[in-house]
Amino acid sequence: MSIYLTKTMFEQNLNTKFWLLDDRSEPYPIDLIEITNGHSSARQEQFSLRFRGDRNQVFPQRIYPMKHDSIGDFDLFLVPVGRDETGTFYEAVFNRLIQDQA
Repeated sequence: MSIYLTKTMFEQNLNTKFWLLDDRSEPYPIDLIEITNGHSSARQEQFSLRFRGDRNQVFPQRIYPMKHDSIGDFDLFLVPVGRDETGTFYEAVFNRLIQDQA
């Protein structure tokens, strides 16, 4: 069963550690450092997540298995978007129709 990831789930876990599960190594820690609102409407939800990992490791753009202590296991499409002295930054963008909760 897949998890329906919500913006609220990420808001509740801002500034916490997530684990990127790459094929080549042990789980890699990245921190959720920012959540940015997009142009959401009554029918569509848009937001983005920004993560920071180690400066010396850059993972390519792709879907990664992820793990978080409260959210659980899920897949996330990550794109490397920058690097500075504090780390390498990754972004995940959500742009989807809002599901009926009925």
